[in-house]
Amino acid sequence: MVSLMAAMVSLPAGFVQMVRSLERGGYGTSSITVALIWLGVGGAFLGFGVALLIWELSVRHNVRH
Repeated sequence: MVSLMAAMVSLPAGFVQMVRSLERGGYGTSSITVALIWLGVGGAFLGFGVALLIWELSVRHNVRH
């Protein structure tokens, strides 16, 4: 759950950073790199959180593959 909440914080932060950097200078600036890092971290947290959620539900309901 913590990783899902971290994703819900970092993805909007990356989006806001991306919009601000595109308004200021466009592509090729260093702030685009920071925004892409924020979005990548948010995506990693989201993927990890969903994987953990699926794993926990399968253990809770005794689902074996």
